[in-house]
Amino acid sequence: MRKTTLVLLLFAVAFSLNAQSTFKIGAFTVKKIDFSLGYETDMVNNLDYKYFVNQMPLAQQGLFKSSDFNPTTLYGGICENPSVSLGLTLTHPALPNFEWRNAFAFKDERVDAVSYYSPEFYDGEYVTFDSRHDEYTLESALIYKLPVTKFLNLYGGAGMNIGLVPSNETCVFASLDFNTDELTYSNVQEINQSVMSNDYQYYSECYSTGAQLNQRVFLQGGMGVKFFNKIELGLDLKYGYGYRAEPGTQVIGTNLISSNLNLRYILNDKKVEDTQLLY
Repeated sequence: MRKTTLVLLLFAVAFSLNAQSTFKIGAFTVKKIDFSLGYETDMVNNLDYKYFVNQMPLAQQGLFKSSDFNPTTLYGGICENPSVSLGLTLTHPALPNFEWRNAFAFKDERVDAVSYYSPEFYDGEYVTFDSRHDEYTLESALIYKLPVTKFLNLYGGAGMNIGLVPSNETCVFASLDFNTDELTYSNVQEINQSVMSNDYQYYSECYSTGAQLNQRVFLQGGMGVKFFNKIELGLDLKYGYGYRAEPGTQVIGTNLISSNLNLRYILNDKKVEDTQLLY
């Protein structure tokens, strides 16, 4: 529903601006209305269970901090961010081959997760830490445009973004009962042998873990193909670094890899496009 609303807003703004010959913001001219669908990994450096435990309220941290999660039992980890964004591309007459792209992005159900698995006990024991949240992001990038043909442009540049997660939730799913006294990952066999099978309970709990602030800087490259001098379809790739801050708990580095499919509505007329190809 929220993605549909953004698409409708995009077309409403585009038709409104297209009714004017030019639309300016200070010395800049609005050149394009941008809509983008993206997928990115924003991987936390050295991701492990401690990252999730440190976010939890102190009352819950004690359940997990004493657990012995052997690094060799780390099964896998992900940090995935699907996104949808809406923005404006601005140009300046003094820099005709540069674009200043600014956008608001919504990252719905961003996922961070890490899983541990040990095959040593019965059919295997597992523990998964899972964090899901929404991020609201402002992004800005300065991009150089290289016209290759009348219809094809190549792009390259750099940018940054800053995103807010107003609320976060971390869940723990396990075949271990963390409410058992003095549980560690190393003594699962002992506990399994001492607890009757019909009394054994799996662990599944979620905790509210507060807000997050994310900031990233990145290099960006891509291409765009124009249709009818009004529509540009493109692909952008980004690579960068950043940090994730959780007030009162931790600040940790991140590594960004992102791909985006873009639909851009070009406001300026064909005459302006042809003039820029002469540079």
